[in-house]
Amino acid sequence: MTPKSKTKENQLKYNSIDEKGSGKLIEVDNAYRITERLALPRLIGSEGEKKAIETVVEEFKNAGYESINRHEFMTSFNNLIYSRYIFLILGTGLILLSLSLYINPLLTLGLIALALFLSFKALQTATSTKIKLCKNMKNNYKTENIWVDLKSKNSRGKVIFMGHWDSKSQVFPTSTRIMIFLIFIFSSLILYMLYCILSLLKILINFELPILNNILLDVCIITALIGALNYFNKTGNNSPGAFDNAAAVGSIIELARYYKTDPTNNIDLTFLSPGSEELNLGGVINFIHNFKDKLNSESTYFINLDLIGGSEIIRLTSSYGIPRKNSSKKLNALFLVSAKEKQIKIKDIYSPTGVWSDFMPVVQEGFEACWLGSEPGLKFVHTKRDDMKLVSKEGIKNILTLCVDVIKKLDNEFK
Repeated sequence: MTPKSKTKENQLKYNSIDEKGSGKLIEVDNAYRITERLALPRLIGSEGEKKAIETVVEEFKNAGYESINRHEFMTSFNNLIYSRYIFLILGTGLILLSLSLYINPLLTLGLIALALFLSFKALQTATSTKIKLCKNMKNNYKTENIWVDLKSKNSRGKVIFMGHWDSKSQVFPTSTRIMIFLIFIFSSLILYMLYCILSLLKILINFELPILNNILLDVCIITALIGALNYFNKTGNNSPGAFDNAAAVGSIIELARYYKTDPTNNIDLTFLSPGSEELNLGGVINFIHNFKDKLNSESTYFINLDLIGGSEIIRLTSSYGIPRKNSSKKLNALFLVSAKEKQIKIKDIYSPTGVWSDFMPVVQEGFEACWLGSEPGLKFVHTKRDDMKLVSKEGIKNILTLCVDVIKKLDNEFK
């Protein structure tokens, strides 16, 4: 087999394009090549950040775009610092709550109210659509968003593809961090409820069960210690970030190249690679604040690619957060239908907490957005092992197949 034939085998061909006679191909190899170039530690403020920005700009030029939008903004490590300390505060409060029942049930009820208020504020911070800068200026950095725009023939709708270019490492992989968050949050809620019931019983009928009190104290201490583990989850710059999120950037730039010479009829396309996703979702927050008034929420759709390229099942996050918040019913339905038609394995999932991605601020601002990821990888994300071994051409091909098919379906709806 000749090298040229081998290259063709690694390219993705669409029947709908062949029917028009263009023979246009999406080059999976190109997306994979860009992923390899970006797979290097690139935390905001590092030398890798500069190289990543240069690479993204260069590859957009290679894709045929002369006009490349680059927007600088200030970002911060504030959220990462805050998340390390909040669990220490809430854990200490949980132990004080358990001790308060020995003193006065009214004090216990007061502490429960305070703990719920602080927990609510913590959740608000986690889903905030504002970038909070650190008072210590050395923890604030200037970085940038990079994107290109492609007009359609009729401009009746708009799709914005997103894939952040920055990376980070942490002491614990993402899967461990999620477990810490979930165990601490749900255990705390159960304990709050139990202590509320015990306090009311103690007020009404002078209810006493010392053994139960001691058991709950032990559970509070264990829960607080689990939460305190997050304090040691320091951020660094040791992850190549191939799966998170170089493969998404490579795929988005390849999509930009694919559509450049033959735009859609009705859907304007934007290919956005934001910065500072790993710190505070800062790039997308900055982008949406600058452009939300110029975008029609009824005809604008955001497709977020994050943690893609795995050869196994695709993960479509259709809801997230506590309380639960739904993303785009329309986009989710289209991707599920396309996956079924293309015989690509896909799973509709709910992400309660412990993981964040760029589609969340977009949904918070009232726009339709979805998040496409893939398996495996969470146990390697934010570690040195997030390298090209996690990314496959088959995984990239599946994502590109679905994205092109969903764009075709949306384009037909806007006729």
